[in-house]
Amino acid sequence: MANLLRISGLTVGYRTSRGMVRALDDVDLELGSEEFLAVVGESGCGKTTLGLSIIGLLPPRSAKVTSGSIDYKGVDLAKLDPNEMRRYRGSEVAMIFQEPLTSLNPLVRVGDQIAEAIVLRRQRKGSDQRTVGEVMQRLYRTDKSGFSRWPRLRSKIPRDLRDQVIEWLNLVRIPDPGQVIERYPFELSGGMRQRVMIAMALSQEPALLVADEPTTALDVTTQAQVLRLMKEIKDKLGTSILLVTHDLAVASQVADRAIVMYAGRIAEDSNIYDLFSSPLHPYTQGLLSCMPTGTKEGSNLKPIPGSIPDLTLEAVGCRFQPRCPRAMDVCLQKDPTLMNVKEGHKAACFLYER
Repeated sequence: MANLLRISGLTVGYRTSRGMVRALDDVDLELGSEEFLAVVGESGCGKTTLGLSIIGLLPPRSAKVTSGSIDYKGVDLAKLDPNEMRRYRGSEVAMIFQEPLTSLNPLVRVGDQIAEAIVLRRQRKGSDQRTVGEVMQRLYRTDKSGFSRWPRLRSKIPRDLRDQVIEWLNLVRIPDPGQVIERYPFELSGGMRQRVMIAMALSQEPALLVADEPTTALDVTTQAQVLRLMKEIKDKLGTSILLVTHDLAVASQVADRAIVMYAGRIAEDSNIYDLFSSPLHPYTQGLLSCMPTGTKEGSNLKPIPGSIPDLTLEAVGCRFQPRCPRAMDVCLQKDPTLMNVKEGHKAACFLYER
Protein backbone atom coordinates (compact mmCIF):
# COMPACT_ATOMS: atom_id res chain seq x y z
CA MET A 1 0.00 0.00 0.00
CA ALA A 2 1.52 3.34 -1.07
CA ASN A 3 1.96 5.89 1.69
CA LEU A 4 -0.19 8.99 1.44
CA LEU A 5 1.08 10.49 4.69
CA ARG A 6 4.33 9.97 6.56
CA ILE A 7 4.97 11.69 9.90
CA SER A 8 8.51 11.56 11.26
CA GLY A 9 9.73 12.70 14.67
CA LEU A 10 6.82 15.08 15.20
CA THR A 11 7.04 17.00 18.48
CA VAL A 12 4.42 19.60 19.42
CA GLY A 13 4.35 21.73 22.58
CA TYR A 14 1.83 24.09 24.18
CA ARG A 15 2.94 27.13 26.14
CA THR A 16 1.13 27.35 29.48
CA SER A 17 1.56 29.23 32.76
CA ARG A 18 3.10 26.04 34.21
CA GLY A 19 5.58 25.65 31.40
CA MET A 20 5.72 23.88 28.05
CA VAL A 21 3.39 20.90 27.69
CA ARG A 22 4.83 18.37 25.25
CA ALA A 23 1.59 17.08 23.72
CA LEU A 24 3.36 15.06 21.02
CA ASP A 25 6.83 13.66 21.53
CA ASP A 26 8.79 12.22 18.60
CA VAL A 27 5.78 10.64 16.86
CA ASP A 28 6.32 8.48 13.76
CA LEU A 29 3.28 7.46 11.71
CA GLU A 30 2.43 6.23 8.23
CA LEU A 31 -0.96 6.23 6.52
CA GLY A 32 -1.54 4.43 3.25
CA SER A 33 -3.77 5.37 0.35
CA GLU A 34 -7.39 4.30 0.90
CA GLU A 35 -6.56 3.17 4.46
CA PHE A 36 -8.79 3.63 7.52
CA LEU A 37 -6.56 4.35 10.52
CA ALA A 38 -7.85 4.81 14.08
CA VAL A 39 -5.86 6.73 16.70
CA VAL A 40 -7.02 5.70 20.18
CA GLY A 41 -6.10 6.45 23.78
CA GLU A 42 -7.18 8.28 26.91
CA SER A 43 -8.09 11.96 26.95
CA GLY A 44 -4.93 14.08 26.95
CA CYS A 45 -2.74 11.57 25.10
CA GLY A 46 -2.28 13.82 22.04
CA LYS A 47 -4.82 12.39 19.57
CA THR A 48 -6.52 15.69 18.69
CA THR A 49 -3.19 17.54 18.59
CA LEU A 50 -2.02 15.02 16.01
CA GLY A 51 -5.06 15.66 13.83
CA LEU A 52 -4.77 19.45 14.14
CA SER A 53 -1.06 19.29 13.29
CA ILE A 54 -1.79 17.47 10.02
CA ILE A 55 -4.36 20.01 8.85
CA GLY A 56 -2.46 23.03 10.21
CA LEU A 57 -5.04 24.25 12.72
CA LEU A 58 -2.96 24.32 15.90
CA PRO A 59 -3.57 27.53 17.91
CA PRO A 60 -0.73 29.80 16.70
CA ARG A 61 -0.24 31.69 19.96
CA SER A 62 0.10 28.70 22.26
CA ALA A 63 1.13 25.70 20.15
CA LYS A 64 4.37 25.12 18.31
CA VAL A 65 5.77 22.32 16.18
CA THR A 66 9.27 22.14 17.64
CA SER A 67 10.60 19.35 15.40
CA GLY A 68 9.64 16.71 12.88
CA SER A 69 7.98 16.57 9.48
CA ILE A 70 4.51 15.84 8.05
CA ASP A 71 5.12 14.52 4.55
CA TYR A 72 1.97 14.55 2.42
CA LYS A 73 2.50 13.50 -1.20
CA GLY A 74 6.10 14.69 -0.96
CA VAL A 75 5.27 18.07 0.65
CA ASP A 76 6.18 18.82 4.27
CA LEU A 77 3.00 20.40 5.65
CA ALA A 78 4.78 21.40 8.86
CA LYS A 79 6.98 23.84 6.95
CA LEU A 80 4.25 25.60 4.94
CA ASP A 81 3.25 29.16 5.80
CA PRO A 82 -0.48 29.91 6.39
CA ASN A 83 -1.10 31.02 2.79
CA GLU A 84 0.55 27.91 1.34
CA MET A 85 -1.32 25.68 3.79
CA ARG A 86 -4.68 26.98 2.49
CA ARG A 87 -3.96 25.25 -0.81
CA TYR A 88 -3.99 21.89 0.99
CA ARG A 89 -6.51 22.44 3.75
CA GLY A 90 -9.92 21.30 2.59
CA SER A 91 -9.07 20.35 -0.98
CA GLU A 92 -6.36 17.81 -0.01
CA VAL A 93 -6.81 17.30 3.75
CA ALA A 94 -10.24 17.90 5.31
CA MET A 95 -11.38 17.60 8.91
CA ILE A 96 -14.62 16.67 10.69
CA PHE A 97 -14.79 18.20 14.15
CA GLN A 98 -16.19 16.69 17.31
CA GLU A 99 -19.22 18.97 17.76
CA PRO A 100 -20.83 20.09 14.48
CA LEU A 101 -23.10 22.66 16.16
CA THR A 102 -20.06 24.75 17.11
CA SER A 103 -18.49 24.30 13.65
CA LEU A 104 -21.49 25.29 11.52
CA ASN A 105 -22.59 28.93 11.23
CA PRO A 106 -25.90 29.19 13.15
CA LEU A 107 -27.09 32.13 11.00
CA VAL A 108 -26.56 30.48 7.61
CA ARG A 109 -28.59 27.68 6.06
CA VAL A 110 -26.74 24.39 5.73
CA GLY A 111 -27.18 24.36 1.95
CA ASP A 112 -25.52 27.76 1.66
CA GLN A 113 -22.58 26.61 3.77
CA ILE A 114 -21.99 23.55 1.62
CA ALA A 115 -22.36 25.69 -1.53
CA GLU A 116 -19.66 28.04 -0.25
CA ALA A 117 -17.33 25.08 0.31
CA ILE A 118 -17.93 23.86 -3.25
CA VAL A 119 -17.12 27.32 -4.67
CA LEU A 120 -13.85 27.37 -2.73
CA ARG A 121 -12.92 23.98 -4.15
CA ARG A 122 -13.73 25.15 -7.70
CA GLN A 123 -11.56 28.22 -7.24
CA ARG A 124 -8.59 26.17 -6.04
CA LYS A 125 -8.88 23.96 -9.12
CA GLY A 126 -9.43 26.90 -11.46
CA SER A 127 -12.85 25.75 -12.70
CA ASP A 128 -14.80 28.76 -11.35
CA GLN A 129 -13.69 32.35 -11.81
CA ARG A 130 -16.37 33.77 -9.51
CA THR A 131 -15.31 34.87 -6.05
CA VAL A 132 -17.05 33.47 -3.01
CA GLY A 133 -18.51 36.94 -2.41
CA GLU A 134 -20.08 37.06 -5.86
CA VAL A 135 -21.81 33.74 -5.30
CA MET A 136 -22.83 34.43 -1.72
CA GLN A 137 -24.41 37.79 -2.64
CA ARG A 138 -27.30 35.80 -4.03
CA LEU A 139 -27.84 34.23 -0.64
CA TYR A 140 -28.18 37.44 1.41
CA ARG A 141 -29.90 40.81 1.26
CA THR A 142 -27.35 43.51 0.57
CA ASP A 143 -27.31 47.27 0.86
CA LYS A 144 -24.80 49.99 0.04
CA SER A 145 -22.62 49.03 2.98
CA GLY A 146 -22.29 45.39 1.83
CA PHE A 147 -23.74 42.22 3.29
CA SER A 148 -26.68 42.36 5.65
CA ARG A 149 -26.67 40.07 8.65
CA TRP A 150 -30.15 38.74 7.78
CA PRO A 151 -30.55 36.04 5.09
CA ARG A 152 -33.32 35.98 2.54
CA LEU A 153 -36.53 34.15 3.26
CA ARG A 154 -35.39 31.40 0.90
CA SER A 155 -31.95 30.42 -0.23
CA LYS A 156 -30.87 31.62 -3.69
CA ILE A 157 -28.20 29.05 -4.43
CA PRO A 158 -27.39 29.00 -8.16
CA ARG A 159 -28.91 25.94 -9.83
CA ASP A 160 -25.57 24.32 -10.68
CA LEU A 161 -24.46 24.61 -7.07
CA ARG A 162 -27.83 23.49 -5.71
CA ASP A 163 -27.66 20.26 -7.70
CA GLN A 164 -24.18 19.53 -6.34
CA VAL A 165 -25.22 20.30 -2.74
CA ILE A 166 -28.15 17.88 -3.04
CA GLU A 167 -25.85 15.28 -4.59
CA TRP A 168 -23.48 15.42 -1.60
CA LEU A 169 -26.35 15.28 0.90
CA ASN A 170 -27.71 12.24 -0.92
CA LEU A 171 -24.28 10.63 -0.63
CA VAL A 172 -24.37 10.94 3.19
CA ARG A 173 -27.95 9.60 3.19
CA ILE A 174 -29.82 12.66 4.39
CA PRO A 175 -33.52 12.20 3.58
CA ASP A 176 -35.28 14.90 1.54
CA PRO A 177 -32.15 17.02 0.93
CA GLY A 178 -34.15 19.61 -1.02
CA GLN A 179 -35.84 20.60 2.24
CA VAL A 180 -32.78 20.18 4.45
CA ILE A 181 -30.73 22.74 2.51
CA GLU A 182 -33.25 25.41 3.58
CA ARG A 183 -32.79 24.67 7.28
CA TYR A 184 -30.45 26.17 9.85
CA PRO A 185 -28.09 23.94 11.87
CA PHE A 186 -30.13 24.20 15.08
CA GLU A 187 -33.16 22.81 13.23
CA LEU A 188 -31.38 19.50 12.59
CA SER A 189 -30.67 16.57 14.89
CA GLY A 190 -27.13 15.82 16.04
CA GLY A 191 -26.79 12.96 13.57
CA MET A 192 -27.99 15.08 10.64
CA ARG A 193 -25.63 17.92 11.59
CA GLN A 194 -22.73 15.49 11.64
CA ARG A 195 -23.75 14.18 8.20
CA VAL A 196 -23.84 17.78 6.93
CA MET A 197 -20.29 18.25 8.23
CA ILE A 198 -19.19 15.06 6.47
CA ALA A 199 -20.87 16.22 3.24
CA MET A 200 -19.16 19.61 3.50
CA ALA A 201 -15.76 17.98 4.02
CA LEU A 202 -16.25 15.48 1.19
CA SER A 203 -17.44 18.22 -1.18
CA GLN A 204 -13.80 19.38 -1.23
CA GLU A 205 -12.86 15.96 -2.67
CA PRO A 206 -9.95 15.46 -0.23
CA ALA A 207 -7.52 12.55 -0.39
CA LEU A 208 -7.31 12.48 3.43
CA LEU A 209 -10.14 12.97 5.90
CA VAL A 210 -9.31 13.58 9.58
CA ALA A 211 -12.29 12.81 11.84
CA ASP A 212 -11.93 14.06 15.43
CA GLU A 213 -14.29 11.94 17.54
CA PRO A 214 -17.22 12.48 15.14
CA THR A 215 -19.60 10.18 17.07
CA THR A 216 -18.99 11.32 20.67
CA ALA A 217 -22.19 13.37 21.06
CA LEU A 218 -24.45 10.89 19.22
CA ASP A 219 -26.68 8.14 20.53
CA VAL A 220 -25.66 4.52 19.91
CA THR A 221 -27.95 3.98 16.90
CA THR A 222 -26.90 7.20 15.15
CA GLN A 223 -23.27 6.49 16.02
CA ALA A 224 -23.44 3.14 14.23
CA GLN A 225 -25.04 4.79 11.18
CA VAL A 226 -22.34 7.47 10.95
CA LEU A 227 -19.55 4.91 11.33
CA ARG A 228 -21.05 2.70 8.63
CA LEU A 229 -21.40 5.75 6.40
CA MET A 230 -17.72 6.69 6.84
CA LYS A 231 -16.66 3.15 5.99
CA GLU A 232 -18.80 3.16 2.84
CA ILE A 233 -17.48 6.56 1.78
CA LYS A 234 -13.91 5.35 2.19
CA ASP A 235 -14.60 2.35 -0.02
CA LYS A 236 -16.60 4.32 -2.62
CA LEU A 237 -14.46 7.47 -2.96
CA GLY A 238 -11.05 6.00 -2.11
CA THR A 239 -10.48 8.56 0.63
CA SER A 240 -8.01 7.75 3.39
CA ILE A 241 -9.46 8.36 6.86
CA LEU A 242 -7.69 9.07 10.13
CA LEU A 243 -10.22 8.59 12.95
CA VAL A 244 -9.44 10.09 16.35
CA THR A 245 -11.35 8.33 19.12
CA HIS A 246 -11.05 7.29 22.75
CA ASP A 247 -13.42 4.36 22.16
CA LEU A 248 -11.77 1.10 21.14
CA ALA A 249 -15.16 -0.38 20.27
CA VAL A 250 -15.66 2.37 17.67
CA ALA A 251 -12.24 1.68 16.17
CA SER A 252 -12.95 -2.05 15.95
CA GLN A 253 -16.03 -1.46 13.79
CA VAL A 254 -14.45 0.52 10.97
CA ALA A 255 -10.65 0.72 11.09
CA ASP A 256 -8.15 -1.33 9.10
CA ARG A 257 -5.37 -0.42 11.51
CA ALA A 258 -5.08 1.23 14.91
CA ILE A 259 -2.47 3.26 16.74
CA VAL A 260 -2.60 3.43 20.54
CA MET A 261 -1.20 6.64 22.01
CA TYR A 262 -0.13 7.35 25.57
CA ALA A 263 1.21 10.65 26.96
CA GLY A 264 2.10 12.03 23.54
CA ARG A 265 3.81 8.90 22.21
CA ILE A 266 2.76 5.83 20.24
CA ALA A 267 2.56 2.74 22.45
CA GLU A 268 1.35 0.24 19.85
CA ASP A 269 0.70 0.08 16.10
CA SER A 270 -1.15 -2.89 14.65
CA ASN A 271 -3.84 -4.09 12.28
CA ILE A 272 -7.18 -4.01 14.04
CA TYR A 273 -7.54 -7.80 14.33
CA ASP A 274 -4.19 -8.39 16.05
CA LEU A 275 -4.73 -5.43 18.36
CA PHE A 276 -7.84 -7.04 19.84
CA SER A 277 -6.82 -10.69 19.63
CA SER A 278 -3.24 -10.36 20.89
CA PRO A 279 -2.44 -6.88 22.30
CA LEU A 280 1.24 -6.49 23.14
CA HIS A 281 1.64 -3.30 25.18
CA PRO A 282 0.48 -3.40 28.84
CA TYR A 283 -1.36 -0.12 28.25
CA THR A 284 -3.37 -1.59 25.36
CA GLN A 285 -4.09 -4.66 27.47
CA GLY A 286 -5.30 -2.35 30.23
CA LEU A 287 -7.58 -0.44 27.88
CA LEU A 288 -9.15 -3.66 26.62
CA SER A 289 -9.69 -4.90 30.18
CA CYS A 290 -11.76 -1.76 30.81
CA MET A 291 -14.22 -2.69 28.07
CA PRO A 292 -17.42 -4.50 29.12
CA THR A 293 -17.73 -7.95 27.58
CA GLY A 294 -21.54 -8.15 27.64
CA THR A 295 -21.61 -11.34 29.70
CA LYS A 296 -22.36 -11.73 33.40
CA GLU A 297 -19.64 -14.24 34.27
CA GLY A 298 -16.19 -12.73 34.59
CA SER A 299 -17.32 -9.34 33.34
CA ASN A 300 -15.79 -7.23 36.12
CA LEU A 301 -14.00 -4.24 34.66
CA LYS A 302 -10.34 -3.77 35.58
CA PRO A 303 -9.47 -0.07 35.49
CA ILE A 304 -5.89 1.05 34.90
CA PRO A 305 -4.57 2.43 38.22
CA GLY A 306 -3.19 5.95 38.45
CA SER A 307 -3.39 8.72 35.85
CA ILE A 308 -1.43 10.06 32.91
CA PRO A 309 1.86 11.80 33.82
CA ASP A 310 2.39 15.55 34.02
CA LEU A 311 3.55 16.46 30.51
CA THR A 312 5.21 19.68 31.71
CA LEU A 313 7.88 17.56 33.43
CA GLU A 314 10.83 15.99 31.65
CA ALA A 315 10.11 12.31 31.14
CA VAL A 316 12.62 9.80 32.53
CA GLY A 317 12.18 6.21 31.50
CA CYS A 318 8.94 4.70 30.21
CA ARG A 319 5.99 7.04 30.69
CA PHE A 320 3.62 4.18 31.47
CA GLN A 321 5.95 2.63 34.07
CA PRO A 322 4.17 4.10 37.18
CA ARG A 323 0.90 2.42 36.10
CA CYS A 324 2.33 -0.74 34.54
CA PRO A 325 1.85 -4.10 36.32
CA ARG A 326 4.83 -5.57 34.44
CA ALA A 327 7.34 -2.76 34.96
CA MET A 328 11.05 -3.70 35.15
CA ASP A 329 14.16 -1.86 36.33
CA VAL A 330 15.06 -0.86 32.77
CA CYS A 331 11.68 0.93 32.50
CA LEU A 332 12.89 3.44 35.12
CA GLN A 333 16.05 4.26 33.21
CA LYS A 334 15.27 4.23 29.47
CA ASP A 335 12.43 5.26 27.20
CA PRO A 336 11.43 2.35 24.91
CA THR A 337 11.28 2.90 21.16
CA LEU A 338 8.59 1.56 18.86
CA MET A 339 9.90 -1.80 17.64
CA ASN A 340 8.68 -4.52 15.27
CA VAL A 341 7.55 -7.43 17.39
CA LYS A 342 6.03 -9.34 14.49
CA GLU A 343 5.07 -8.48 10.95
CA GLY A 344 2.68 -5.51 10.94
CA HIS A 345 2.64 -5.25 14.73
CA LYS A 346 4.79 -2.77 16.67
CA ALA A 347 5.02 -1.98 20.37
CA ALA A 348 7.10 0.40 22.47
CA CYS A 349 7.88 -1.94 25.36
CA PHE A 350 11.03 -3.56 26.80
CA LEU A 351 9.15 -6.85 27.21
CA TYR A 352 9.82 -7.51 23.52
CA GLU A 353 13.37 -6.21 23.26
CA ARG A 354 15.66 -8.83 21.78
